[in-house]
Amino acid sequence: MRKYWLASFVLVAAASGGTFAACSSNMDEDGTFIGYGGGTSSGTSSGTGGSSSSSTSTSSGYGGSSQGAADPGDPNPVAPPPDAGPDAEFTCEGLDQNSPVVLYISADDSNSMASPGHAREALLAGNAPTLGIRTYEFLNYYNIDYPAADAGQLNIYPQLEVGADAGLYDLQIAVRSFDAVLPRRPMTITFVLDTSGSMGGPAIVRERAVVNAIAASLANGDVVSMVTWNTSNNVVLSGHTVSGPNDTTLVAAANALTTNGGTDMHAGLQAGYDLADQHYGEQRLNRLVLISDGMANAGVTDKDLIADHSEDGDNEGIYLVGVGVGPYNVYNDVLMDTVTDEGRGAYVYVDSTEEANHIFVQRFDEVMEVAARGVQVELTLPWYFEMHKFFGEEYSTDPKEVKPQHLAPSDAMIFNQVIKACDPAEVNLADEVSVKATWETPLTYLLDETSVTMTLDELLNGETAQLHKGKAIVAYAEALKTGTQADLAAAHDTVAGANPNGTDLELSAITLLIEAHPSY
Repeated sequence: MRKYWLASFVLVAAASGGTFAACSSNMDEDGTFIGYGGGTSSGTSSGTGGSSSSSTSTSSGYGGSSQGAADPGDPNPVAPPPDAGPDAEFTCEGLDQNSPVVLYISADDSNSMASPGHAREALLAGNAPTLGIRTYEFLNYYNIDYPAADAGQLNIYPQLEVGADAGLYDLQIAVRSFDAVLPRRPMTITFVLDTSGSMGGPAIVRERAVVNAIAASLANGDVVSMVTWNTSNNVVLSGHTVSGPNDTTLVAAANALTTNGGTDMHAGLQAGYDLADQHYGEQRLNRLVLISDGMANAGVTDKDLIADHSEDGDNEGIYLVGVGVGPYNVYNDVLMDTVTDEGRGAYVYVDSTEEANHIFVQRFDEVMEVAARGVQVELTLPWYFEMHKFFGEEYSTDPKEVKPQHLAPSDAMIFNQVIKACDPAEVNLADEVSVKATWETPLTYLLDETSVTMTLDELLNGETAQLHKGKAIVAYAEALKTGTQADLAAAHDTVAGANPNGTDLELSAITLLIEAHPSY
């Protein structure tokens, strides 16, 4: 699967000799510009890595507390920004030359990717994004193409190049799953749908579109339930077995959704999980899909309810997929970010009916399925390195401080970071970097692992095309956080440099979005 965007007021990024083809504006029925999404594909581009090898790690390093990458713009930040600390504090003095640096890293669930959608919607409306920008969600959203692993396995691709200043190195790590297996296992989906008064207008149109898109992706024998919530909740469907794609009963229920009343999300969630429990299937993929404009508040009891169902000790949990439907200028990002973090599922933002189809039809398996449960990624660096900037969600020298995340099929966890040597003269190109991934298989819960070890010299002479695209995506997201003309211009140059021939449609679309920023 590829990710495509339609990202301009009157221009469409088109592969036509590396140029853009002019066309009329593209809007869906609710008046929102259409955006395209997609997933990490099993492309043919080569990546560094090589065969798996064992990796011996010693629990050592510095900065033992978890270092998060919550963005300063988040209205409810839970972790500091990605900088590891003041440069002046990092010297070689006192470091143990016999102890490598071992870090555990997380990029949040690989399908949490809402902020690129609501940033795009704001930019195409001529406004600067005002919601939290989470850089790792941009890395999750866009396609950085790495070869797929064999069925049941994961591949690791580390890439490295010299950074902007002496002693700095840009490091990108991909943990790539296998492509989706067809036919997929049967599903039990429970829709928990916000129909409160604030959902009137574009939000309810998008909500109907999401349910219809999921309906188009279902197969004979899948089971669906549906509960709506406003001041009260109403069970619309309970354990309905669909006849196949576009089941008439489910489509009719979607198209009949209307809005009124206040908001009681807690009652809706409780009713939804009651239905999900009632129709739970041990050999099925069980999902609760929460759709809302974010105007409700998630209380402690809601978070506990969600966490209890996603962390079933004996069975695969009922993972929550959160779908924000905006519009961006009234949307509350905190609700969905909070509940999906507890629910161990994807968090997406749908800004048009077309985006609903691209997320829940073209990317259905990637968003809804699990290829590897509880993936933990361990990075081992030579003793003289520190994490200088980290564009994931969190990292720590203590594995207990970093929550393992699930990885979908046809997808990759992308970790982009800058590492720094305490003294550039200490860097030995014969020294090794190791990356190890451990995970649990779905349904059978068997532990598995793979690892890659390469010298700095091997890495510096390896493939960097994916790294350059990752750096371009990071530059775009980071520039949106500050919104300054200088940062936007620098990001524009970085994106253009990663796409010299204009053949990458995503990077071409990002270029247009930067140009649409009112401060550019």
